Amino acid sequence: MAFILWTDKYSTNIQEIDTQHKHLFSLLCKLHDAVSEGAEQGTIADILDELVDYTFYHFRIEEDLLKKKIYPDYENHKKQHDKLTGQAVELQNRFREGSATISFEILDFLRDWLDKHTLVSDLKYADFIMKNKTPGIS
Repeated sequence: MAFILWTDKYSTNIQEIDTQHKHLFSLLCKLHDAVSEGAEQGTIADILDELVDYTFYHFRIEEDLLKKKIYPDYENHKKQHDKLTGQAVELQNRFREGSATISFEILDFLRDWLDKHTLVSDLKYADFIMKNKTPGIS
């Protein structure tokens, strides 16, 4: 069974965002599988790097969209992103230095954060965008 499984309950109905969310889910599952299977530290580090890099990419795209749509809760949403990316970079650096491991507790935290953030914060902005959509303009 997948560590975190994409279902339609996570859908923002914004194709680009949903595609990126699916990829984030996939990368988190890939990291979980590597840790579960006892993969080499270098392999785990590479997957962690890919996950962190893609998270930065996704957050930039999402934040650009929210600014473009003049989302009223943009600052709070960005703060959530900034907090997670700060924690992720710290973990990434500590893991590379050998002073941290990727534990199941950390994986559970990442899964729970992604789950909650997508279901609450992202669906909130998606609802705002859909309610304020101008016909003929995406």
